[in-house]
Amino acid sequence: MGDDVIELYPEPGTERELRGLHLEHNVRERGQPGSSYVSTGFIASLDGRIAVGSSSGAPEAIRNDHDWRLFQELLMQADVVLTSGRYVRDVADGSAGDLLPDPMDPATADLFAFRKGLGLPPRPAVAIVSRRGNLDARVGAELSDEVLLITAEALDGDAATRFSGAGITVLTPRDSETVDAEWLLESLLELGYRVVFSAAGPHLFHTLAPVIDALYLTTAARLLGGVDYATPIEGSEFEVPPSFTLASAYLDTEGPGGGSQLFLEFIRSN
Repeated sequence: MGDDVIELYPEPGTERELRGLHLEHNVRERGQPGSSYVSTGFIASLDGRIAVGSSSGAPEAIRNDHDWRLFQELLMQADVVLTSGRYVRDVADGSAGDLLPDPMDPATADLFAFRKGLGLPPRPAVAIVSRRGNLDARVGAELSDEVLLITAEALDGDAATRFSGAGITVLTPRDSETVDAEWLLESLLELGYRVVFSAAGPHLFHTLAPVIDALYLTTAARLLGGVDYATPIEGSEFEVPPSFTLASAYLDTEGPGGGSQLFLEFIRSN
């Protein structure tokens, strides 16, 4: 695979190095001081699939190192990364790999150097969003150096003890049985987590959509088909649809399956 992409917007025709492409976006400098900045990212096929059947994460047919590298650059700019209880269960049964880069991997040493240069912890915190918290606390605790569990339903005494014993901080809304975006961001901000990246799936994206500041979408030029699939967002229709404007676009001519792929960045416009 080549390591260069072609910028299509805002400087069309410019050849750019893939490594560091999203680090240059300086996500941590965006937003207002004291306010959350929230972004998310997906890879999808031309027919809009981010998952097919019971696959965990991106389908094998569109999964690729170029997209994964840029995804990791987004993760490593965050104070906290959101993931789901399903992801933790997939890690437990061996069907999903590590979310954050390996500090022993030379290929990602620059990402750890980036965080060190900003005075940040080596890895962002991870917040697991799970309605009931029915997951292995020990597996969850290994996701990062700081791990939170955010549940819609209060845990019973035994479960609370299990998670606290694993070093996981548990947050639960006091006056609601749902995790809404406003409460979630306020709770994270109180803990010092301002820059938030969601690596969770379409249901949490629907919850966060009203507060998302930036959306990163990789479109792999392959058709997957299938009748059992997921799209980037799932939930009820929005009364006021969130609107976005294109901020950057890059063409990777060496995408999965011998085709190409687009790396698109959208920022909130309403």
